[in-house]
Amino acid sequence: MTNWNALVGSLYATQYGAAERFGEPGLSMPPNPPASEATIAAAERRLGVCFDAEFREFLLVCDGWSRFGTIQLFGVGDLAAGEKWRRDSACAAAYFGTDASGALVVPDGYRRVLVGKTMFSPRFIVMMFPIRPGYGASPCWDCAAGIDLRYPDFGVWAEHEAAAISYALNEEIADRRCLR
Repeated sequence: MTNWNALVGSLYATQYGAAERFGEPGLSMPPNPPASEATIAAAERRLGVCFDAEFREFLLVCDGWSRFGTIQLFGVGDLAAGEKWRRDSACAAAYFGTDASGALVVPDGYRRVLVGKTMFSPRFIVMMFPIRPGYGASPCWDCAAGIDLRYPDFGVWAEHEAAAISYALNEEIADRRCLR
């Protein structure tokens, strides 16, 4: 299980430090406050799914995040409720309707749910949540331009993405130091 407090805190500190160093405050937005069990349950009802333990734990630490690197992770108030989520879900559905997508097949008893999206390019973070409890971990897909990467759960995806974000920001800091 992912240590969400550590991951969220570390990534935010890295992004904040880079934003300060670059003089670009838009690089760093704080994560949202935690969701409550009641708002998580309401989102599950709207979607008709059961979140797995990993995703639920993330929401209890951070109810979405507008700048997880370049990805907007939706909070429970947005999932199946917000206009942006609906519009982005329609774009994702069109993508998944093409032969380019490896996440095209949704297993019986599951629903594909958009949980994140990049702001400028068509990159979607989707999860396959069961419609009934007791299924264990829910796979997470990172989908872009026909290169759909499957992760065993949201935590594995987030750890991988946070490491890539931290690496890229630290490389950018090193590059800018060399240019001085």
